[in-house]
Amino acid sequence: PECRSIAILTGAGVSVAAGIPDFRSPGGMYDTLRPELITATAAQRRAMAADPTAVVLKDMFFANAFPYLEVRRPFILGTRERR
Repeated sequence: PECRSIAILTGAGVSVAAGIPDFRSPGGMYDTLRPELITATAAQRRAMAADPTAVVLKDMFFANAFPYLEVRRPFILGTRERR
């Protein structure tokens, strides 16, 4: 029989191989997070300072997408520019 669809399951290794640091590695998003420079409320900044993973929480994103978008931007642009 002819195959009509293919599913590919990937993880962080695919992006790392493409030059995008994963969140947890040195130089990754959690390591370089500077809550004081992010467009967020004081409470959101405190949450990110206490636990950097707060920046990727669904509740944080729905309340204010800027923290996530601001921290991901350099990684996305750096990949395009091959940094």
